[in-house]
Amino acid sequence: MIFRKVAIIGVGLIGGSIGEAIKRRGLADTVVGIGRRTSSIKEALMRSAVDEGTLDLRKGVRGADLVIIATPVSLIPKIAKKISGSLDEGCIITDVGSTKSEIVRSLERIVHKKAYFVGSHPLAGSEKRGVKFAQEGLFKGSIVIMTKTNKTKKSALDKLNGFWKSLGVGRIVIKSPEEHDRIVAEISHLPHIAATAIVNTASDRSLEFASSGFKDTTRIAASDPDIWRDICVTNRKQILKALERYERNIVKLKKLIKNGSAAQLRKEFERSKARREKLS
Repeated sequence: MIFRKVAIIGVGLIGGSIGEAIKRRGLADTVVGIGRRTSSIKEALMRSAVDEGTLDLRKGVRGADLVIIATPVSLIPKIAKKISGSLDEGCIITDVGSTKSEIVRSLERIVHKKAYFVGSHPLAGSEKRGVKFAQEGLFKGSIVIMTKTNKTKKSALDKLNGFWKSLGVGRIVIKSPEEHDRIVAEISHLPHIAATAIVNTASDRSLEFASSGFKDTTRIAASDPDIWRDICVTNRKQILKALERYERNIVKLKKLIKNGSAAQLRKEFERSKARREKLS
């Protein structure tokens, strides 16, 4: 047991998976799920993702020594502001948001002085949404990026590091919020934008013939539009930089195709093949 009480705000895919993993591994005496809809809480209880459930934010976090905010990124600062006065002394608060610079700046300013904020981003999940898709083993072998600033409490960082390892995470990396946002803009946010553009480029007449290649390439385009709207708004600086590099590559390929430069095209495909195979 690492914590007495863990409060999870947002018991969807990620929050529900965290709850199931905590309970399966006995990492807390009590796991409380906090949501906006009674139906979500009932489903989380039915799946044993949480021990208790409530719609009351302040009531839910009282007595918790770990609070995890697993909501869309636009809601995280608002939620932190509402609960800051109800956090116990020594409580660790973290989030699982896909962007960090704005969130870390806001929460380090908002969170009560007696509590400690450390940003987290588990690089796990799917295009699905809701606790019904939660998986106890979702984080097994995954990567978690944790953020560190000059305001980060080392003891809180270390304890949270141990928590993620206990969930089966394979690799934990500590980065600044800005470096985190640069990385995920290239390996997460850009691919989603590219997938969106590909789906919206194909005509309806062509889409009826879409098979495994198209579906595999564009799977993430089926993700929640509200979540991705918020990601693009809160990480626009780094996403725009990534898009500029992507555009240069598209322009280069377009030129090679236009000129019929077969040898150079093959080099580009060889390069991408070699780089992609290193990820396997």
